[in-house]
Amino acid sequence: MVTAAQDLDLERERIDNSHDVPNALMAALFAHATARESISRDELTQLADARPEEVDRAIERLLRLRVLRTKTGDPDLLVPIAPATAHAQLLMPAIRELRDRQAMINDVSAQLADLLPVYETSVMQRTGQQLLQRLDDADAVRSTLSELSARATTEILTSHPGGPRPEAVLKEATGRTMDVLKRGVRMRTLYQYAAQFHQPTVDHAALLAEQGAEVRLVTDAFMRLIVFDREVALIELLDDSQGALLVHDPNIIHFLCRAFERAWDRALAFPRTHERDQVLHSSEEMKSAIVKLLVEGYDDKVVAKRLGISLRTFQRHLAEVLRRIGANNRIHAGYLLRDLGIFHEKCA
Repeated sequence: MVTAAQDLDLERERIDNSHDVPNALMAALFAHATARESISRDELTQLADARPEEVDRAIERLLRLRVLRTKTGDPDLLVPIAPATAHAQLLMPAIRELRDRQAMINDVSAQLADLLPVYETSVMQRTGQQLLQRLDDADAVRSTLSELSARATTEILTSHPGGPRPEAVLKEATGRTMDVLKRGVRMRTLYQYAAQFHQPTVDHAALLAEQGAEVRLVTDAFMRLIVFDREVALIELLDDSQGALLVHDPNIIHFLCRAFERAWDRALAFPRTHERDQVLHSSEEMKSAIVKLLVEGYDDKVVAKRLGISLRTFQRHLAEVLRRIGANNRIHAGYLLRDLGIFHEKCA
């Protein structure tokens, strides 16, 4: 069944297909037609100052606009119709249907608005009883992020380890984050060292900073974390990178916020441009972090992963560290750093 709105769309498409018909020609033909009770196509063609094919197209458009119709019993004659009558015939059914749809939209919106506080109260009671809730798929995490972001009122803390973030993730997060910042919610974000060399991540960080967010860099590893209003947090799952753990326990939230603040105090400002002094400073911070992890005995792959850099980048930094302290290999370096206490002398 074709609705009035669909019928209007079809009629508009037919009318639009005649966009090459001059309005002046249509007006002249309609003037000739309205001067009589009826007029033939041939007479209109003779009266018009245009080519016959142009007159035919103009007449067809006037018929589609319903200001002309064929005379009953004599289809060769055309009868003029008042534009107000044509308007009622052509548009009023669609207008009524649109009004009905708008009324339906308003009714449904009002019903959903009435149900929203009921939902939020029930969810808060349920999740308040569940101090830890496992979210096992990306859709559940995205839905929870959207809901918590929309409810945030004071502050959001975020940490994104592992270097550059995927462009698809950045694009998805941008709209949600911008809405939060426009509401005046304070936002602080930690990235790892390698993120400053990934242009999409740099552009994203710059956009957030322009809207009032604070962004810093850490060299050592820090957990993937999002805290909303210091009341609820999402942390990564060890066995599922797509999922998350939803935390409501105030003791755990307090611990996470303290850990974030300590990392924040040691973090570097996120550079908007790669100026030489900034790059050198970041590089030195990275070498210091590598030395600390070497002393703790981690192997190359573990150190690179914790620092959010590639194994090749780690090995380049390591070679420079070994050169500075005069070590032949990483075992020799560990001995020198730990037992001879030369870390501050040659690497600080």
